[in-house]
Amino acid sequence: MIIRRLNIRNFGKIHDRTLELSPGINVLYGENESGKTTIHTFIKSMFFGLTRMRGKAARNDVYSTYEPWENPGVYGGTIWFESKGHKYRLSRNFQKDHPLNELFNEDSKELTDADNGSLTEILGNVSEAVYDNTVSVAQLKSVTGQDLVREVQNYMASYQGTADSSIDLGRAMQMLKMSRKGFQVQEDRKKRETEKEQQKLLTNIDYIQGEMDTLKEKMNEIDEKEESLHMRPGDETAAVILDEKIAEMRKKRNEFAVGMIAAAVAGILLLIATAAMSASILQGLLVVAVAAALIICCGMAEMKYARELQKRLRMKSRWLSRQEKLKWNKETIQQEYDEKEMNLKNLQEEYKEYEEESYLPTVEETEIQALNLAMETIEKLSGNISHHVGDKLRERTSQILSEITGGKYQEVLMDGNLHMMVNTGDRAVGLERLSRGTMEQIYFALRMAAGELFCEEESFPVILDDVFGMYDEDRLAAVLRWMHKEQKQIIISTCHKREMEILDREGIPYQKLLLS
Repeated sequence: MIIRRLNIRNFGKIHDRTLELSPGINVLYGENESGKTTIHTFIKSMFFGLTRMRGKAARNDVYSTYEPWENPGVYGGTIWFESKGHKYRLSRNFQKDHPLNELFNEDSKELTDADNGSLTEILGNVSEAVYDNTVSVAQLKSVTGQDLVREVQNYMASYQGTADSSIDLGRAMQMLKMSRKGFQVQEDRKKRETEKEQQKLLTNIDYIQGEMDTLKEKMNEIDEKEESLHMRPGDETAAVILDEKIAEMRKKRNEFAVGMIAAAVAGILLLIATAAMSASILQGLLVVAVAAALIICCGMAEMKYARELQKRLRMKSRWLSRQEKLKWNKETIQQEYDEKEMNLKNLQEEYKEYEEESYLPTVEETEIQALNLAMETIEKLSGNISHHVGDKLRERTSQILSEITGGKYQEVLMDGNLHMMVNTGDRAVGLERLSRGTMEQIYFALRMAAGELFCEEESFPVILDDVFGMYDEDRLAAVLRWMHKEQKQIIISTCHKREMEILDREGIPYQKLLLS
């Protein structure tokens, strides 16, 4: 990629400023606070956007830092660049009320939204994090010697685990663990709910079984009563006996009723016969008395058996009533028993379904298994990337370091504990024993190697913001010669004339951009 031109309409302290950049080395020269860092931030914001933070974080974020006071409706500008043989014009307005994200292909005349993915593809899918950690290099102003040792070691180690600094495998692993924990919580909650439902079902099953046992006992009591009344199926003794007794009483009642009538008729006939024979009155009275006695005896006997018949009829009526009542109770209890038996079967079937489902993997268990597999894959991937990327990064860093140190330091080494050393050809020297200037060279070599490795699809311009403050003239000359040899677009911001003096002395062409 080559940045051809910048037009900063309104960004930070810069207003309506156009800068023409050349493909090679560009030197932005100006005093402190002249806007050099503002230009670097503008370039980055144009390529990767500028998002305002929320809450307290918004007070000191990049958006607020560079938000213009004058004409705040215009906040941004335009950048012209070339990539893979095509020329583009990228225009943005970061002001939230008047946003603009316009990407124009000057060759095809195609106009698209820069944030719809087209710009990302043009940039080779390089993330903002990769940009910050590779081709955009700021001065280590407040870093002491020991701090710089740790900075270099941490920087080297950060690329041992990933081919893209925007892909934090450790963070990815942590996110997977958090996600897995969420599913585990859901799974545990579901299990508790299932166990609770199963316990509830068991309680209901036990309760219904208890009620069914009670109904069985009632049924047994009815059976016993039926047995005492000879009401059991096939047992007709009670009904037969009652009917026989009733028939017997009715027969005897009828017999004495007939006897009473017969006695009355006989008495009348005897009385008539006596009168006909001119018997004495005494004889007539005797006949009447005998007939009356017979009538009274037959009547009393008939009344006795009539009462007994009524008694037997009432007994049969009560027996039939009790029989109907027992049958009704039995049918009612049987119906209730059948309903409870049906409910019991439904509850048992539901409980069985819970038990069968317990053997099947739940959605949460499937997700947990998938997350476990993903975590295992990340662990393997981390190891593979560590070996592949780490070796390539060390090889390229060693090559660059050897070139910019004139072969004094030929190779960067790292042991299993991520402790870095450099090979001088006859011995290995730990970073803590090196000078600050050499450490700056190693740091520079690391950043350049990482930029080549992780921006391989789209080579970005190298942006250096006052990074040579600790370099002596020999070291600075070596780095400038290396950058010229690599034929990269370089944008150097500096408040010193030393870089330009050495470029002139070395005969290295460059473009000077004066900031005031």
